[in-house]
Amino acid sequence: MTRAKNNQPPQADYKIVLRNPQSVLRKKLGKDLEVLDFESDSLVKAGDNYGSTILKARVTVRRRKDAEKEDLHLVAKMLPPTEYQRIVFDSAFTFKKEIFLYEELIPMYRCLYSGAFDVVPECYGSALSSKDDAEEVDESAVILLENLKVKGYYMADRYRGLDREHLKAAITSLAKFHAIGLSVKHKKPSYLSSIQKFAKPMAIDSAVMRPYLNSVLEALSGDSSTSKYADRVKATNNVDDVADTYYQLLKPTDPWACVVHTDFWVNNALFHKDELTGKVDDCKLVDFQTYCLSSPLTDLLFLLCTSMESDLKWFDEMLEFYRRVALEVLGQLGCAVELFERKSFEERLKIDAAADLFHILALAKVVELRPGEEVVSSPLNETSLKRVRRIVEIFVDKNWI
Repeated sequence: MTRAKNNQPPQADYKIVLRNPQSVLRKKLGKDLEVLDFESDSLVKAGDNYGSTILKARVTVRRRKDAEKEDLHLVAKMLPPTEYQRIVFDSAFTFKKEIFLYEELIPMYRCLYSGAFDVVPECYGSALSSKDDAEEVDESAVILLENLKVKGYYMADRYRGLDREHLKAAITSLAKFHAIGLSVKHKKPSYLSSIQKFAKPMAIDSAVMRPYLNSVLEALSGDSSTSKYADRVKATNNVDDVADTYYQLLKPTDPWACVVHTDFWVNNALFHKDELTGKVDDCKLVDFQTYCLSSPLTDLLFLLCTSMESDLKWFDEMLEFYRRVALEVLGQLGCAVELFERKSFEERLKIDAAADLFHILALAKVVELRPGEEVVSSPLNETSLKRVRRIVEIFVDKNWI
C-alpha cells in the first residue's frame, strides 16, 4: 500500500482503464444505442484530484440503427489507483454516494422545483462494476458525466481568487442547491431517510489532522496581528480530538439541515461566460465525495473565506446576495422562508462561523500552497497569512469568535 511523498501522487497499485461504456450509456440513452468507437485519456494532472481517477472520453455512438453517428464528450470518474487512497477516501462508500447524488437526489430536486435548476454536470450513467447487479465497487466502477470543458467551462485561478462576478455566479448556484435541499423536509419528508443513508461526511483522523491544524494555529499565535486572537480561534474546537467536530452534522429534521457540499471552493467550481458579452453566466458545482447533512451556511462561509480574492472585500455583500437568492427560491417553493429573514440568518451565521472555523483555516493554507511547499511541514506563506489574517479579523469584528 503506497502513500504520497513530497506532494507527489503515490505509485499506482491498480491500473484504471475505461472499458467500453456502451452498457452504462444505454441506461440513460436507450437500449438501441451502439458505441462505435471510444478513446480516453487523463483529464487532470496526476495528483490534482487525489480522491479519484478522472478521465476525459470521446465516445462515438449511434442511438438507433437509422440514426447518424455522434460524438459524446464525457468525463469518466473512476476509483483512485492506490489502496491507500481508497482507504483514506473510503472509495467503496463515496462512489455509491456520488452515484446517489447524480442519479437520484438531483433528479428529485428538479421535480420539487419548477424553475431552472442546472447546477451540476449532466450524468450519462454509472456502474459499480462490470458485473450485472453488483453491489460492491471494483476496478470497472465509473460515473459518466458531461465534459463541461468542451462547452467552454473553466476553472478559475485559485491564486487570484474569485472576483465579484465569479462569486455571484457561484453563490447563485450554491443558494439554489441549498434552498431546494431545505425544502425536502417540507415537500417530501419520506425521502429524508434515503438522503441520510448517503449524506455522511468523510471520516477524519484526529492524529492525521493534528499536525496540519497545529501548523496553522502556530502561525496565528506567532503573527503580530492575529496573536491576540489565537486563544479565541483555538476555543472554537479541540485540535486534539477534531474527528467528531470537523464537519458540523445536523439531524435530517433540523430546520437548517440540508445536503451541503462541504468542499465547495474555487477548484470545485466550473464557470462559463456568455460568448457575446463575455460576462460570467453560469457556475457548476463538481466533486461530491464529502457531502453531508449540515447547515447551508457552512458551505457559504467556506466558499467566501477560501476562494474570494484574499482581501475578502465583498464579504458582506456576498452574504446578503446569498441570503436574497435563497429567500427568493424558498419563496417560490413556499417553505422555510423564515430561516432567511435577516435576524434568523445572522444568528445562524454566528453558530456556523465558529463551528466551521478550523475547516476554513485548514483549506486557507491549502489554497495558497505554491509548488514545492508541503501541506503539513511548510509554514504558512505570506499570501496564506494574508488570507488567514483577514478571516480572523472578520470573525472577530462580527463577534463570531
